[in-house]
Amino acid sequence: MRHISDNVEGAEKICFPNKKHICYSCTLGKLHQCSFPENPKHSSETLGLIHLDLLELPTLSYSKYKWVITFLDDYSFYCRVTFLYKKSDTTEAIKAVFWLWSNTTSYSVKYLHTDNRGEYMILELQSFLCEQGIVHETSISTKWLSRTVESDTTRKGIIHAT
Repeated sequence: MRHISDNVEGAEKICFPNKKHICYSCTLGKLHQCSFPENPKHSSETLGLIHLDLLELPTLSYSKYKWVITFLDDYSFYCRVTFLYKKSDTTEAIKAVFWLWSNTTSYSVKYLHTDNRGEYMILELQSFLCEQGIVHETSISTKWLSRTVESDTTRKGIIHAT
């Protein structure tokens, strides 16, 4: 840009300041961040830990599906998505995917991590997990957590977008 007037006829000379002022925020934005430390709870083998989540679609899909269940392998980050017509189809979908994986790979699911909602506490699913030797871990309910965070941030006057 500094030499454009030398190379283009009729172009006006552009004046650039000699002293380049870079603000503090811009400088910080260009710094490299340190990588996050390894998570000690990260799975060390394929299908060692599967994260599972069930999501209700806001509208019916073209094929009339209302629910989506996602399976995420913690080791390989392989993700599988299964569409469901009814929420009550959740147990059968989980069984089908786990049987598919055990029959097509040399690995089997060791741990299943879900939120603490009722669709995973069905006796049929719990007995299937027990029969397969799969440990079911649950986390705090995200609805409870979001309500707690909202009330806490409102009380403290802090707004944090995720």
